[in-house]
Amino acid sequence: MGYPFLWIAMVCMFLGACTDLTDVENDIKTLQGKVTKLEDAVSALQAAYEEGKVIKSVDALTGGEETGWTITFLDDTSITLLDGKAGADGDALISSVTEDAQTGTVTLVMADGTTFNFNLDVAYPTGIVLLTDELSVSRAGVASFEFRVNPSNAVLDMDVEGGTSQIALDWVGNAASRSNAVSYVTPPVNFKLLRVEPSVNENGEVKAGQYRAYVQDLDLSNEYSDRVALVISTGDGAGNNIQLSSAMFTITVRNFDLPVVYIDTPEQAEIVSKDEWVKDVTMRIENTEYGGTYSKVSVKGRGNSTWGYPKKPYAIKLNEKAEVLGMPKHKRWVLLANWMDRTLLRNSVAFEIAKKTDLEWTPKGQFVEVILNGKHIGNYYLCEQIKIDGNRLNITEMKTTDISEETITGGYLLELDVNYDEANKFRSDYGQASDGVTGMPVNIKAPDEDVLQTEQFDYIKNYFNAAEAALYAGDFASAGEYEAYIDVNTFIDWWFVHELAQNGEPGHPKSSYMYKDRDRDGTDGKLKAGPVWDFDWGTFVPGAADFYIKNAIWYGRLFQIPGFVTSVKERWASLKSKFNEIPDLIDSQAALIKNSEEINSRLWPISSTVNGDESLSFEEAVERMKEAYKERVAWLDDAINNL
Repeated sequence: MGYPFLWIAMVCMFLGACTDLTDVENDIKTLQGKVTKLEDAVSALQAAYEEGKVIKSVDALTGGEETGWTITFLDDTSITLLDGKAGADGDALISSVTEDAQTGTVTLVMADGTTFNFNLDVAYPTGIVLLTDELSVSRAGVASFEFRVNPSNAVLDMDVEGGTSQIALDWVGNAASRSNAVSYVTPPVNFKLLRVEPSVNENGEVKAGQYRAYVQDLDLSNEYSDRVALVISTGDGAGNNIQLSSAMFTITVRNFDLPVVYIDTPEQAEIVSKDEWVKDVTMRIENTEYGGTYSKVSVKGRGNSTWGYPKKPYAIKLNEKAEVLGMPKHKRWVLLANWMDRTLLRNSVAFEIAKKTDLEWTPKGQFVEVILNGKHIGNYYLCEQIKIDGNRLNITEMKTTDISEETITGGYLLELDVNYDEANKFRSDYGQASDGVTGMPVNIKAPDEDVLQTEQFDYIKNYFNAAEAALYAGDFASAGEYEAYIDVNTFIDWWFVHELAQNGEPGHPKSSYMYKDRDRDGTDGKLKAGPVWDFDWGTFVPGAADFYIKNAIWYGRLFQIPGFVTSVKERWASLKSKFNEIPDLIDSQAALIKNSEEINSRLWPISSTVNGDESLSFEEAVERMKEAYKERVAWLDDAINNL
């Protein structure tokens, strides 16, 4: 291969540049050692080539004075070849190393131009498995799906952006007409494969053989559904070019009006529990100025009776506090399904009624489209979860050390609910719930169970019972001591919201919240009603000529107090004009979700009859809701003034 001649030339060049004979002898010995090393390397390479060895790996030399490559064969023997770039030119033995995963070869070009072609130890793809059977994309949006390649160590080029990818989308036909494409691989027209990347777990580690593909609609057509397959062009190990195709799946593009929330669980895992979080979820929001991507999200089911419905509600926990759709930062969010609500508006409208009052905080929310693991699952209301936080219910967040005389006074978040399913809970001394057990079922929502101390539990239980005792004492001819324990105005405003929406949930009670902040100046520390929650059951119905919760929880006693009744009348007079603004808001929200509702109603037909509008069209149901609300305001105006 000419390397002895290279050595002679090197020696001659070196002798011509030296003047000291001793130095010349030493340098000749050094050069002889280098040449011997190079000759040994090329001999080993020639022998490996003749033996038909297969290359296991090619590793570049880095971090040292010499550059080049270490070639390792399947028998774990290796050869180091220098390219001379970091050292003397005389060290150069190899010019370049090129790997071609598609053909399964490694080409070595020596310094004198000699070329060696070795086979690379490549696992060729033998199959491709989709982890979805449909993919929904918003118009001009991007959606993703996961797939597996068998075997998991198969080597293939997926550089879609670089144009060398071995993987492509094959347009098979229109989903409606079931027409088929003529050629084996027909590129789609309305959308494209944007990129493919390895799937990773929650620790950022690559999952062997699993990939996530991203598809982008090109905004060329309105709504459509196309059948496609994923195709890999590869070799079979014997040098034959083959193509592997996945099963067919459907890509549906919709012209969504609302923000689109994409939720992708690892390996398309189903969300089947309201107790166990599915972790390592990716959530992406598009079709809004407040779009963004959230990684390492956790998702689980939520709700009591609503979790048993066909359309599931979900709880979301972000990895860290962040804004969502422009709403203030927090980790915890919920997706309300509103399955039984023909209008989809009941919860949202009730929250808007609450915002007309002086209640300190009411959850914010927005209507969205949700695409879970590539499947469009309809219209949801993404809203804030009731939590103590500076951006939400802004009261003191207690610590385990808050047991002194002042710090133990707050803050606490309580839920009166007959489900009675919190770790920390108690029955009060008075009243009776719908489950027939004496005492109100009080669930301590905050502090959390890992924070709450025995002293704190005893404090809030004793405070609640003391408030009840003061409320139930005396003949109520005049204001009693109960006003030292509860914030009367919050109880009035909270009552207005439920009566206007005709929500009977507090009668059980269910989803009835109270809270108590730390007592700093004698007023902050009173027990307050709120926030409001859960308005999709039997609300906003026509023809209701009676109070809904006038006898629920403590209200039966409160309405026996003349001073409380007077306060109710005064606050009604001051808030009525604001309550009259709600019908216009119903119209605007209905217009916003009209197109979304049409798709949602096809996806989730209602089989319950709790609200009485299930058989109506969306427009009819909204009009019924609006007229029922107007009737309710008129009836309450008369009834309250005549208390």
